[in-house]
Amino acid sequence: MPAVNERWIDVSVHNGAVDWPKVAASGVKGAVLRAGYGDDISQRDARFAANIGGVRSAGMKAAVYWFSYADSPADARREWAVCRKIIQPYRGKIQFVAYDYEYDSARYYRKIHGTDPTAALINSMADAFLGAAAADGWKTVLYTDNDYRKNVFSAATLAKWDIWLADYAGAADAACSLRQTGTEGTVPGIPGAVDLDEVYRDFSLPAYTCDTSGTVAVARGAAYQVEITTASEPNVTAGTGDVVTILPRSRFGNQWFYYLVPIGRPGDEAGIYINGVRQLIVKIASRATRRKGNK
Repeated sequence: MPAVNERWIDVSVHNGAVDWPKVAASGVKGAVLRAGYGDDISQRDARFAANIGGVRSAGMKAAVYWFSYADSPADARREWAVCRKIIQPYRGKIQFVAYDYEYDSARYYRKIHGTDPTAALINSMADAFLGAAAADGWKTVLYTDNDYRKNVFSAATLAKWDIWLADYAGAADAACSLRQTGTEGTVPGIPGAVDLDEVYRDFSLPAYTCDTSGTVAVARGAAYQVEITTASEPNVTAGTGDVVTILPRSRFGNQWFYYLVPIGRPGDEAGIYINGVRQLIVKIASRATRRKGNK
């Protein structure tokens, strides 16, 4: 296990109003914030907006988690759609999205269906949520404790995602990217007990420059090329995948070239995100503009 990188906490509405400057002054570097639970927008965490605003104002890092009550992979994807709608305004300010399926999630399934969810189903729901989030360009994390790690989640699932491990005694029992070390912590600025975390890796996104910003009009049948300069491969995604598709073209050293290809209808727009930050907007023009020049 690598040396502890940063001390974080995770919070929800149940922690009440948080004095984030006091939390930051105590040495806590970041917080995983509950964005909500379930598959309806009414289930957003009542303090999410206040918490992420407070974290950012205090100069801390932010990530989010979603508590799942899904009963099918399709329902897990619906949960992601709701989560995405809630967190989209903060894109570029959130380091990762975690999927949280626990005993209470399984109890809800039993109440609805009269039987326990199978391990295969839980694995498929985690993959559905996190796969959809990853496809939308978000860094992803799977929350688990040692029981679920050993008896529910498969080796393939655990290998696929960064792991947030709830493990409260001694050293971590398995490799993980972050670890929840306790649920009864005391931190200045938070009334009552709070979950404590250690983060072992850097989730921040690499810096880049891009040769295009603002809004560009591109017709169906055409393509627009962007040039991105960064040391490592950028994550380039379209906010609306059925409007614009992204095609990698080539690389020369630190220069990465991508085609933005409209596939929607004239008048449709899509934000283009690089490493989770919206860089430009592509608007589909009614027809291609003919360039003038020598024949």
